[in-house]
Amino acid sequence: MSRKKNKPEINTKEKQEKTEIKIEKVEKAEKIEIKKDNKQFSNILDKIIFYIKKFISIILPDGIVSDSKSLLVFGRLTLFALIVFVLQILVVCIVVFVIVKSGGESFVLPDVQGKEVFQAFNTLEKEGMNLNIQTHYFNNYPLGTVVSQEPKGGIKVKRGRTVYLVINVAEQALVKMPDVTGIKYEEALSIITNDVLSTMTNVTILPKVEINDSLYENDIVVSQIPAAEDVVSMNTEIILTVNNKKTQNQQ
Repeated sequence: MSRKKNKPEINTKEKQEKTEIKIEKVEKAEKIEIKKDNKQFSNILDKIIFYIKKFISIILPDGIVSDSKSLLVFGRLTLFALIVFVLQILVVCIVVFVIVKSGGESFVLPDVQGKEVFQAFNTLEKEGMNLNIQTHYFNNYPLGTVVSQEPKGGIKVKRGRTVYLVINVAEQALVKMPDVTGIKYEEALSIITNDVLSTMTNVTILPKVEINDSLYENDIVVSQIPAAEDVVSMNTEIILTVNNKKTQNQQ
């Protein structure tokens, strides 16, 4: 019985010894590989340093690399430039972060539809919103109020966004001054009455200004104020200059 118990112990010891030998071989192989890698890395690093020195010697003036003082000054200048560059990047990042942070906050947009125009403007401007205003006339809305708003009130938006408002204003007819130069004065008055006075109120035709010009026929409109195609607004005064050869004949 005792002989049978000793055999397994011997086999176990042999296996442990073989395993340890294998581990040692593997560790030695790994160390050799590490040494090879380190040597290759060292060679690559030496080549990189060599090419850097060669590049510096090309771009820098002669003697600055060999002169320890000049090289020290160059190193300090390079370090200073690097520090300034890093600081600039930090400043830009901080500014961008602050802008994005301040403009990125969302809030509920006030509803100004139906409100008086100045009240709506003040409400939206206090929230830092940009306004795009359009005016139209609607007979079913009070004058001077907001008819529509886009984006609609009650939704979340970011500050600085443009809000489009349509304001109800009184309708104004745009009447342009007809061209009456080169025609008889009485005919010019008829055209102005039909095209302007019939539509606009508080427009005055002042007494005609007479001149004597041999280039024009008698009683012809030589010039006009406002000019042709100008918009005629309320309280406009119309002045026509007319050629009058009778004045010369009387003299």
